[in-house]
Amino acid sequence: MLTPRLSIASALLLATTLLTTACGSKDPQPTPDTLYTRMGGSTGIAAVTDQMVANVGAEAGQPNSVMLRSHKPMLDAIASQNGQPATDPTRLQRLRNNVFDQFTDITGGPIKYTGKSMLVAHKGMAVTNAEYTAWRGLLDNSLATKNIGAKEKAEFTALIDAMKTDVVNH
Repeated sequence: MLTPRLSIASALLLATTLLTTACGSKDPQPTPDTLYTRMGGSTGIAAVTDQMVANVGAEAGQPNSVMLRSHKPMLDAIASQNGQPATDPTRLQRLRNNVFDQFTDITGGPIKYTGKSMLVAHKGMAVTNAEYTAWRGLLDNSLATKNIGAKEKAEFTALIDAMKTDVVNH
């Protein structure tokens, strides 16, 4: 009589193992201590990304904008001009999605950034140190507005600043 119980127990163990491995997520789940998790996961990264896009748009609309020169081609593409429709109305959304993907990737989240390298993406823009500094200030504001902790902010901005040489003066 013990043999059937052992067989049933073994079968249940095997079925449970197969079920849990077959139904697992395709994207690896971040570990609880990743920067991605500590910044609030997808919701937190999206909030920072969307705040950043809003901050850059607001700064570019100011009379003494530092960033308008480097962002004008994108702004022109998404806005109608002289009664003509926008030439690329989805460009801003694509940029936002790429920023979200990159922020998720560099913080250890489940999405891998597949966009252009920062060097390729900024080639020909001739982003100046002043423009980068203004952008970083807007990022700091976005992180503060979304209540990202000091430790997380320091880790995140270090990852961002590591890309500066690929963004500035190309």
